[in-house]
Amino acid sequence: MRPIYVGFAANVLLVLLKYLASVNSRSASVNASLLHSLADLIFSGLILAGTLAIKLKPSLRYPFGYGRAVYVAGFAAILVAVLYLLVGAVEEGLRKLANPAMEVTELSLVLVALSLSVNLVVLVDAVLKSKGRSHPALLAVIAENAADVTGDSAVLLALALGNPLIDGYGAFVVASVIAVSSASLGYRYVVSLIGISAPRDVVGRVIKVALSDPRVIDVNDVKSLMLEPGKYLVFLQVEVDPNTRVRELEDIRHYIENVVKSTTDRVDKVIIEFTGPKEPVKSFTSLLEEVVKLPEEA
Repeated sequence: MRPIYVGFAANVLLVLLKYLASVNSRSASVNASLLHSLADLIFSGLILAGTLAIKLKPSLRYPFGYGRAVYVAGFAAILVAVLYLLVGAVEEGLRKLANPAMEVTELSLVLVALSLSVNLVVLVDAVLKSKGRSHPALLAVIAENAADVTGDSAVLLALALGNPLIDGYGAFVVASVIAVSSASLGYRYVVSLIGISAPRDVVGRVIKVALSDPRVIDVNDVKSLMLEPGKYLVFLQVEVDPNTRVRELEDIRHYIENVVKSTTDRVDKVIIEFTGPKEPVKSFTSLLEEVVKLPEEA
């Protein structure tokens, strides 16, 4: 996806710009922003690697492919940002408040302003590209650049005012941005790695498709699992007449699979288990009540 490649290339440029700005000024907020850009470069590099891994074909050892690699890469990037670069940004702020001296050059102001402009362009591009989609890599690019825009704005303000105290607190703003963006993305990655279900509209649709076949008496159970961003495996246990022949069971299986996949592109695999009538009757009603509690997006 273009925003991911653009974001990685932009982060390489931003690290160079922030380094030059840091060399040409004595500013805690600029140094903290440089650390932030290094975090972003590592972050976007790992996200890019995870996105490329999704394209690898399934194997006997990894039968469902490498779809969750982007979540593993993203979580690793979060750890780098929080455990190292966040601490570095806070340390810069404390050092500046302990020794309030500051030197600002016109070049450093221009470089930070240019960095802010680059982040704004990448952010707008990612937002436009992500309309109607919730791919974790795209969300990561948006969160990363939204954080960068906030951080660069704080840095630019500190440099423009030339106040060492504002400069020191600017480093804390950058650290806070890293913490908040890391926490929100980290939660999403963790729940996806644990094994979050498909969103409510997908699960509800599968149940209703199964019930639309007159040969299906009831749906006893439904489970779903994310295989990769936007793709799910769904397991169904359906009740049929115990006298139903094997050939007809296969017809029911093909009907459910074909209708589900023709009405949504988010279900990659459907596994169906057939069973005879069980108590309680109309189990599907309680299932549909539970479906309403599922998130709209996973």
